[in-house]
Formats: sequence, C-alpha cells, structure tokens
Amino acid sequence: MKKNFDHKPHDVFVELCELKRTAFGAEWKETARWIKYEEDVEGVDGRWGKPHVAFLNFHSLFSLRKGLDRGAVLLDLEEKDLQGIANRVVEYMVACDQIPADQKEAVVNTLLLKHRHVNEGTFRVTRKESRTQLDSDGKLNTVVTTSHDGGSAGNLANNMRASFKRAGIQKVFSAHSIRRHSSFTPGTINRTQSNGSFRERLFSVSPKAEELSTFNPETGEGTQIQESYQNTELLKKLPEGTEATAVLVGAVDFLKQPTIAFVRLAEGVMMENLVEVPIPVRFLFVLLGPYHGEMDYHEVGRSISTLMSDKHFHEVAYRAHSRGQLLSAINEFLNASIVLPPAEWSNTDLIPVDQIREKAQKMMIKNETMRQKRLQAEPVATPAPAVVEEEDEAATTRATLRNPKKPPPREPLKRVGKPFYGVIQDLKNRMPLYLSDIKDGLSGQVLASAIFIFFASLAPAITFGGMYGDKTDQLIGVGETLLVTAINGIILALFSCQPLLIAGATGPLMIFDLSLYTFAKAYDLEYLPMRVWISIWMTLFVAVLSAFEGVTIVKHLTRFTEEIFSTLVCLIFIYGAFEKLGDIFSYHPLKGEYCFEDINHTEIINGTIINGTLYNGTNAMGEVVNFANQAQPNTALLSLILMIGTFIIAFKLKKFRNSKYLGRGVRRALGDFGVPISIVLMVLLDYLIEDTYTDKLAMPDGIQPSDPEFRGWFINPFGMYQPLPVWVIFACGPASMLLFILIFIEENICQLILSKPERNMKKGTGFHWDLFLSCSVNIVSGFLGAPFMTPACVRTVSHASALTIIDTKVAPGESAKIVGAYEQRVSALFVSMLIGLSIFLSGLLNLVPYSVLYGVFLYMGISATAGIQFLERCILIFIPVKHHPNMPFVKLVKTYKMHIYTAVQLLLIVVLWVVKQSPAALCFPFVLMILVPIRMYLLPYFWSPEEIHALDGGVKPNTDPEDEPDFYEQSHNLGQPPPPSSEH
Repeated sequence: MKKNFDHKPHDVFVELCELKRTAFGAEWKETARWIKYEEDVEGVDGRWGKPHVAFLNFHSLFSLRKGLDRGAVLLDLEEKDLQGIANRVVEYMVACDQIPADQKEAVVNTLLLKHRHVNEGTFRVTRKESRTQLDSDGKLNTVVTTSHDGGSAGNLANNMRASFKRAGIQKVFSAHSIRRHSSFTPGTINRTQSNGSFRERLFSVSPKAEELSTFNPETGEGTQIQESYQNTELLKKLPEGTEATAVLVGAVDFLKQPTIAFVRLAEGVMMENLVEVPIPVRFLFVLLGPYHGEMDYHEVGRSISTLMSDKHFHEVAYRAHSRGQLLSAINEFLNASIVLPPAEWSNTDLIPVDQIREKAQKMMIKNETMRQKRLQAEPVATPAPAVVEEEDEAATTRATLRNPKKPPPREPLKRVGKPFYGVIQDLKNRMPLYLSDIKDGLSGQVLASAIFIFFASLAPAITFGGMYGDKTDQLIGVGETLLVTAINGIILALFSCQPLLIAGATGPLMIFDLSLYTFAKAYDLEYLPMRVWISIWMTLFVAVLSAFEGVTIVKHLTRFTEEIFSTLVCLIFIYGAFEKLGDIFSYHPLKGEYCFEDINHTEIINGTIINGTLYNGTNAMGEVVNFANQAQPNTALLSLILMIGTFIIAFKLKKFRNSKYLGRGVRRALGDFGVPISIVLMVLLDYLIEDTYTDKLAMPDGIQPSDPEFRGWFINPFGMYQPLPVWVIFACGPASMLLFILIFIEENICQLILSKPERNMKKGTGFHWDLFLSCSVNIVSGFLGAPFMTPACVRTVSHASALTIIDTKVAPGESAKIVGAYEQRVSALFVSMLIGLSIFLSGLLNLVPYSVLYGVFLYMGISATAGIQFLERCILIFIPVKHHPNMPFVKLVKTYKMHIYTAVQLLLIVVLWVVKQSPAALCFPFVLMILVPIRMYLLPYFWSPEEIHALDGGVKPNTDPEDEPDFYEQSHNLGQPPPPSSEH
C-alpha cells in the first residue's frame, strides 16, 4: 500500500555550508543563509552582512539545472538521521554512475563531517572532563575537571584529540563510534565503546546541552566533553512550522566529476547540528566535485538556496512527484528573472532600481496567473493523509457551527437613508466591546504609551494656551487650555467609538478663535459670550447632519484639499512665530545704550524681582513704575536664541530618531520626547541667564482663570458686563458652521487615517457618533471660556502608533508587520487626567518664556511640511526634468500639466491666505470647503481621471524600512481617491 505524506508547503529556512579545510581537518562551514533574503558571512570576524536580494550567476543556474537533470533526485526519502540519509544518497549516486563504488565510503565520511555555524564561536563553552584510570592498587579512580573557554570548533577538536590520545586510541573515531546530540534532540545519548560494540543508555538532560563521551575499558580511561550553544534569536524570526533546507557544496580530491543530489525527506526530521536553528530538516542538497572544475560550487549553492527561498519554487518542491516538475519550476524562475548585462557600474545611478522593481512585479503577476491556471489543470501529486483530511473537515464543521458565517463588515461611509442610522450603527458595533476596551488597556505597553502621549500632548497644550493668552489679552490662557483639554479628553475616552482619538487645541481652530476675537473687538462685542452661542449652534447643526448621515461626504475629502489646508496651517505657524519674534525686536530693539529717563536720578523702588528682572515696582509716592514695558537690553537677542534653539533641538532629535547612532530604543525615546526636552533645556538656559529679561507665561496658582479679576469659570451666554444683542445670538449660527467645517475636516482626517486597512484595527470606526461627540463637547469649552477642541491629527497618529502591535517574526531585511493595536480607553483616559493635574504646575509653567513657545510653533510648522506632495512638486519646478523622481505624478502626467496643477493649488493657498489676513478672516473655513467641489467638478475638465488619480493619490514614502514612521508625514496620507473608472 502506497504511503501518504504531508506535501503541504511550509515556510523554509535555507543554510548554505561549504567544505573548508582547517588546521584540524575538513569541516562544513556555514557561509550564507536565507529566510526571505540572502545573508552572507562577511569579514575576518565572520559576522553576518546586511540582508539583500540575491543576485545570481546565470551560468550557475544553467549548471544547476543540468546537474539536477542528470543527478540524484530522491523524493519522500524515509530516513530519520544524517547517517541513514548519507548512505541512501551515496547508494543512489553509485547506482546512477555518478561516483565509482570504491568512493562510496569517502563520500559518506565527507557528508558526515562536523558542521560549524557562525554562532558557535560567539557562545561560551563549558567543558567538563571526567578521566578514569587504574591506580597502583588496580582500583579505578575518576578525576573530574571543568573549564570554560570559547565555543570554537578548534578548541573542541583539540580537546577531543587529547582525550583520544590519553585513552590510547590512535585514530579519530568515525561517525559510527561517536554520536553528537545537540539541543534539538529530546535527550542526550551516552554511548560507551566496549570490544567494538555499543551499549546505549538514554537519560534526560538540559535542552541546551550537547555532550560527547568516550570510554575505553581496556585502558580504564575516558573523557567527557560537554558543549552548550544554540541560535535562539534567529529562531524568533522564523514563522511557526518552518522547515530547513541544508545545502552542502564543496570540492574534494577523490572525485573526478561533480555529483549532485536533491533530497526531499518524507517528513521533517530533527537533525544533529546540521543547521543552526532547532527546526526539522526537510530538504538536503549535495554538490561535491573535483578541484579546478568548470562548475562554481559556491555560485551553484547560492542558486539552489535562492530557489528554495523563492515561494513558488519551494511550493513546487514540496508537491513535486518527479524530476521534471523541479526542472519546470527552474524554467519558471528563469522566465521571471531579469538579466543585467556585464558592465562597469561605477555610477550607482546607472542601476534603475525603481524600474527593475516595477518590471519584476509585472513579470511576477504574469507568471503567477499562468501558474494558477496550470495548477488548476494538474492533479495534486500525492494527496494528504485521509486521517488528516477527516480531522480538518471535522474541525471546519465544528468551527462553522460555533461561528456561523458573518456578513461582511458595514461600510461606515455608505449612506443608507435612515435617520441617525450611522450614529446608531457606530454605537451598536462598539459599545458591546466596552468591557474589552478596559481589559485591553491593562498592559505595560499601554502605560508606556500613555506617558509618551502625555508629554506629546502637554507641550502643544501649553504652547497653544500661551498663544491664546498673548493674543486675547489673557481672556483665554494656559489654565483654561489644560483644564478643558482634560475634560474633553475624558469625555472622548469614555464615550467615543474610537477612543484612540486625542483631543486638543489645534492651529486651524486657534485661527478661527483669534479671528473671532478680532471681529468682536472691532465691533465692541463681548467675545466669550459669543463663543458660547457658537458652541450651542454647532451642536444643533451636527445633530441635523448626523440625522441625515452627512458625514459620508468625507469620502470626497482627498489629498488635493488636505494638502492646501495643511500647507496653509504650516505657513501660519511659521509666519506667526517670526511675527511674534519681530514684535519682541520692536518692543526691545537693539541699542547702543539703554537709559531709563535720567541716569543720575535716584528713587526708592519697592517691587518684585523675577528671574533677575525688576518690573511693576512702586516708588515712594505710590506710583507704578513698569520696567517690563521699557526696552530691555539683550532681550531680543536672547529671545532669538531661545526660539531658534528650541526649534533646532526638537527638529534634530526628530531626525535623530532615524539615525544609526545608539540603540533603537534610545533613539526612539529621544525623538518622541524631542519637544519636551527642547523646552526644558531652553527654560533652563533662560533661568541661568539672570541679568536678561524675557517675557514669560503668567498663570495664576491653582484652578483659576487666566485673568481672575476680569472673569470667572462660568461664562454668561447673555453677556458678562453688557447685554449681548439678539442679532449677535443669531449671527453666531453661520459662524458656528464655519467652526463646524474645521472640526469636521480635522476629526474625519483622524478617522480616515486610523481606519486604513494596513493598521489592522479590529473594533471598527466611529465616523458618525464621534463627529457628533467632538462637536457637542465644545459646549464645555464655550461655557468655561476655553479654546475649542477637536481630535488633533498628529497627536492621534502618535497615540495609535505607540499602541501598535508589531510582529517581530519577520525575515531579516523585511519590514515589520502591523498585526493590530491595543484598541482601548485606558491610555487616553490616563493622559487626560494627567493633563488636568498639570494645572497645579503653575510655578514651573511660569518659568517658560514666550520665545520658547514660538520655537515650538516654528517646529510644528516646519515638521508638518513632511509628506506634503504639493511642496515637493513646487521644488520640481526648479529641477530639470531628467532629475525628477520616479513618482506616479511625474511618470503618468505631462510635466506642464503637473506644474499647472501645482499652480492651481498655490493660487488657492494665496486666496485662503488673503482671506485669513483680511477683515473677513472668519470666512476662511467656508473658502476651504469650496475646495471640495472644485476638486470634484472643475479639475476633471483639464486633467484626465488617470492624471487626477496620479496627482491626488496616496504614495508610499520611499524611506528605509528600518526607519521609524514620521507622524507628521502619516497625517497627510489619506489613501487613494476613487479609482479612475468612477471619475466623470
């Protein structure tokens, strides 16, 4: 009866070993390995080189094919150890006339030589020797010695020779007399030689031990050598079920022609130190030949190793039932390969990597299609065992009964037409998972992420609060910003459907708020009561929008609109930072002399000295003498140093995150905390310079408003010091729509980024309910007189990235894979509570100069330009066409049309900037919303659907796979717009 074996393809690990001559004789030495990419042993110290795509010699591939056509191919060989495999392989070689019969023993002995792996020389070896000998009385005495040395094969061989010599053994034991048992076996076998026969005894030992023992009863002497090593780090990178392929190539002096054998074992077998990781060996390739032969053994070994690491070839190798199928698989590999002509490539730009990658992908897709058609037409060589099939069917049936097939997940941006349908569905999908949201938050990574996000959120909160206080004459300040950031964050953490959102003040909302303040001041209206009515109206509008599923229009928000919006915010941040620095130079100009009135005038002053500067003093007559409003020496220069220093430190630490210095953990910590580090260092510098005045935050102690003499914590919506006109209450309705547009854009950008498929979020989204919640919680901001809040994109992306679960079991050279994230509520809740407690740090916060905050604004503006394709295309205007990068918007769009597209975006940015700087600044959100219909209905008249798809689509950043993600760059990548077929 024909036996059935498992031919299901597994992941493979390939190890190439070459026959090397050493001072202690010949041995198999590991020279390369493959998991997905090739890694070579390099340098005199035998370290592993960087993983790379294998580049093969075309002649060696043909030599390999020719050798397999004539050599030994053994499929489903039923052997359990290397000794049996070697005997069967050599017998087949003799039968096929590859080697003469008198060379059989020599080939077997060669295959059974010791294997030396790269990691062996790096592990500490514990050698235990027990020597037994006869004393003068004829009694047996045993002397046990233990020593420690490096785990090289040379030391081990030396000690073996010495032991054998003491035991009176004149020749090295063959594989029949010494058996090595590594950590791969269940136990260690202790074998003792006596009169040419073996007595075996099994016992349990440490799984890391490898033991050799010899004993000669004739002389009464014996030696035991124990060695410990194994490569567990590499094992962590291998998927479950991985099987090994051992490739043995080398030159010998007793063969006259090359001999090749390809072996597939009937099942994976744990070999004894054959490969460097403790996994079953399933394939064995042997190539032995004479010195100075025509065949390059090393290159042929690399060729078969690369083939076995190729997914499609090793699938065929698992399923093949004849030599011809292997040869056909090699032909398919050759058909999908790209040949580079021989040349002197002195210039690396001559190798078009991007074009080669695209060409290879097209060829792979074509060959995969042909392969699938052929596999469907061909019957499977050997079916899986019947028992396994029955078990699989039974398991499938049980799984189906337990978990009946669920309908596909709901498309959150598909309009159904039922009132509040989107809101209801968001709550129905998420709220049953509330308990798991708490349980999933009880993790060390969640706690570490919360601490990181706390500092990442505290710095912008202080910065925006300081800017609000400076621009609104302390009507809104740092205290209000911290308190409402905490309250809104707690509400979102507890009740949102996407609790990874981090709420906070943002640039666009600050622009709206400050424009509203300017408008109110110009018309002598009370600013804070107006904000209360704006928040109330906005809640009503978002309720109506949610009832009609209006959030579905967000799918028309593409990169065209987002980049114009982001560029405008970047310009406002950068311009605002230098504008405020210019104001400092105006208030404290650089002078040759700084004289306050008469230098000979003497007056007794009672005042307060803060940081070495006297201000708001009182003279003997009770008159206030305010020195802070007078030009101070060196204030402008120190402010310039503090602002630029804050920016440079934060920006350089951000770049340091992806450098090659120090360890990855240290780099990531410094990069993530770059802004808080820069603030602390610059505040310390300002504190140490006691003789120079700088304007600082003014935050009262405890839970108090920024100006407790002017306002309290509750804002009367009908007027604080004068009645609010009725027309203003209704005029706040249109103004609230403008604010709603900004929150709508920012909140949904966060949702779109978090819902991208590559993030593998499992618990759904909250487009409808979270928008309603984000708008309605701003009623709290209105009544408390605090900044309006919305989910902040960069902080949200940072939060999600910190909670991402990465699969580290990837092949060297392959990017880490995202398997999911800790979708929970604990981290956002913890962050919000810590920010709320920060209000009691007024003593420390009052040491922060405004110029440091301007540096943070400059950092946010410049950092946010990363990943904006509009700015990249602006630079291309000044670059010759031949130097343009290989990007879709360059290849698929004519150059002049690409530049016109960029000019249109630039024109719209100028329009937005003019509106923002004009008295109609409140209307800039309305102009921003007009960009959506412009993109949908006007652009298709000049650009084809394919061109718009290339210009407006998401492009994967061309970065080093080992680099950490740039949160600012991720915040601009909304994904692809609708495909060209949907454009009209």
